Amino acid sequence: MKINGMPVMGLMFAFDGCHKIYVCESDEEAQQARDMGYELHPIKELERVFSSSCNLRFISNLKLDKHYVRQFQRARFATL
Repeated sequence: MKINGMPVMGLMFAFDGCHKIYVCESDEEAQQARDMGYELHPIKELERVFSSSCNLRFISNLKLDKHYVRQFQRARFATL
C-alpha cells in the first residue's frame, strides 16, 4: 500500500477510535501500541478506518518520523 506516494511498511496499525492512526512497523511497535491502549487493525483496513474517522485524523508511523497524512491533508491510497 502507498499513501500519498509513500510506501507503507507495516502489517498493522494502531487506532485510538477517533483520529490518531499509527502504522506499526515491527512486532515490538505493535506491542508498544497495545500497551499504550490502542486498538490494532490489519493494514488492509487502513483506508476504511481513515475514511470513517474524525476530521482531525492523521496517519504517521509510531516513531513519528514518517507522516503519511497530516491533519486536514487529503489522503490518496494506492496498491503497490
